[in-house]
Amino acid sequence: MMTISPRMSKRLRVAGVLVVVGLLVELTTLHWSHPTAFLFFLFLGGSLMGLGILLYLYSIISGDESKV
Repeated sequence: MMTISPRMSKRLRVAGVLVVVGLLVELTTLHWSHPTAFLFFLFLGGSLMGLGILLYLYSIISGDESKV
């Protein structure tokens, strides 16, 4: 069984926080009736979620560098 290093655990935690913040931004912009709400939804919420997903995938692919 593989143990998770503290560095990988921190990366996964940050990735999760980014995804949750992106979802919260998208949830709040769904209730706005201003035309700029779509821009916040797309650029801010989508960027945060995208960064979270990419960081998650990077942390899984890179694994634990201390064992190399």
